[in-house]
Amino acid sequence: MEDEGIYKANINTKVSGKVLTTTRSYNLQVYCRLGKPKITQSFMTSVNSTCNVTLTCSVEKEEKNVIYSWSPLREEGSVLQLFQTPDNQELTYTCTAWNPVSNNSDSISAQQLCADIAMGLQTHHAGLLSGLAVVSLFTIILPSVLLFLLCKREQDATSKKTIYAYAMASRDIQPEESRIYDEISPFKVHPMKEKPVNTIYSIVQYSDKIEKTSTRDSKPPGTSSYEFVI
Repeated sequence: MEDEGIYKANINTKVSGKVLTTTRSYNLQVYCRLGKPKITQSFMTSVNSTCNVTLTCSVEKEEKNVIYSWSPLREEGSVLQLFQTPDNQELTYTCTAWNPVSNNSDSISAQQLCADIAMGLQTHHAGLLSGLAVVSLFTIILPSVLLFLLCKREQDATSKKTIYAYAMASRDIQPEESRIYDEISPFKVHPMKEKPVNTIYSIVQYSDKIEKTSTRDSKPPGTSSYEFVI
């Protein structure tokens, strides 16, 4: 690169015994071999199944006198605008970088372009659906929580009023004897069974001849003796 510039050369020619000097100027330019270019995508939109993409082709180190061309469209320039439709999904776009001493190229498929756009749209739609789901849940849960708190507040207020009414009544009215009534279902009274009484009967038979005994142990004739044992 340091040797680039304009050089002058003196050319001496001998004509009819005379020496003629001719001065020529030369512009020396040095070129490097180009590396593989890179294709980048930008400004991607999708309308009615059509992918609108802007492709930019560039080399790693910016070189002078580099020419870019696109195939199969046969267009020149580093920027290419595409309107991709489902009919040309099988196409492959190739960018070729040229300079006076070398050339190199890079390619990208049309399916890859639309796939990236479709993925972006899916991500966008997924984000929208997630946002709608969160908003829907918030819309459903918030009124439920507010209704629950309102009902609880009313119940607490009712309980406080009831206790206050009882307290006011107790100041003016003499306390009455509290009575508790309970309904007792009738039941059958089973008669109590009396325990049987063991009775022992002792029959004493006496013969016609009664021996005389002492007056203390004798009993009048014809009298039966019963002994009760309980």
